[in-house]
Amino acid sequence: MSQSDAPLFGLMDLVRAAFSLPLFSLFLAAVIVGAILIFATRPQVALRPAPGGSAEVTRSVQTRYRIERVALAITAVLVIVVFAVENVLRGYVLHLGELLPWWRFATAIFVAALGLGVVAAIEVRGATPAEVPFLSGARRTWTSFGPRVGLIGGVVVLVAILVTSIAAGLAAYADSRGDSAWLEIPIPNEETIDPLRLHFYGWTYGVPVLICAALLAAATWGVLHANASRPYIRPEAVAAEKDARRVVARDAVRISTAAMLLGLAGAWRLIASAGTASGLVIDGKNDGAPYEVIWRYAELAAAAGWAAPVLEVLAFALLLLVAVRIRAPKVPAEAEAAVADVEVEVAR
Repeated sequence: MSQSDAPLFGLMDLVRAAFSLPLFSLFLAAVIVGAILIFATRPQVALRPAPGGSAEVTRSVQTRYRIERVALAITAVLVIVVFAVENVLRGYVLHLGELLPWWRFATAIFVAALGLGVVAAIEVRGATPAEVPFLSGARRTWTSFGPRVGLIGGVVVLVAILVTSIAAGLAAYADSRGDSAWLEIPIPNEETIDPLRLHFYGWTYGVPVLICAALLAAATWGVLHANASRPYIRPEAVAAEKDARRVVARDAVRISTAAMLLGLAGAWRLIASAGTASGLVIDGKNDGAPYEVIWRYAELAAAAGWAAPVLEVLAFALLLLVAVRIRAPKVPAEAEAAVADVEVEVAR
């Protein structure tokens, strides 16, 4: 290798090391979201009032939905903060993985489920009766205001978590304590040598993740159902309220999907670190040459390892898009929905 090639390999190693850190994914997501907001906030220059209603109607709609919008933003912030703090403490300070191994991949999912549960409770308790009784006509379900692409994406991520947890659990090895958190790779043509055992995403991690994912799915459904089923304030506010409910549903789906993506990315990272082992050196054996240790699903494990940072960047970007709503300006519902649509199209 020439001296000119050395910096290239050094740079590649640095990039690989950076992408191995979830907090670097958070940094990339912050840069991406910052760029999105720079372009997406431009339509706010010319704001239009909510259709079919006066300024009083607009203010009443904003007041009615402001609490849950803020609750959703706080939930997104908490998911990011708790995930980051747990990652730093587990990796560099307290080694929480040894104390609470199941918490490692369920952190973001559990926090999101708790936050969305609070939002659903706010919607139920805040379901005030209509000021002017009327029939809205169209039947509303939990999918009425949910983003179609977002809902499909969330279901796909949920299925990916289910498949990953079950498949990895079946492939995992349980030690003498019953911890299913190891991958056992036999040495080819060497029955006298004990198999190589590596830390792995088994049932010890998968079961809590599946339980928390089920709780998150239920909480998300609760938010979407309560968001759709509560009555409108008055006939002239229907259009504005529909816009506000679409924003609430979109943010809830974003939080749910992002939390599951973080859990899935962490699982894929661990699977890749264990499943891509390539050699084992044993003193006094094989004339000092390494034994080839190859897991039969090593290619899938390697692909999962490369995909994990992408999932994390997408997850953090979705959470940040919701989190910035904490200090969002008070704008008419229709104008705000137009800006939200721009964000969705850019995020895709």
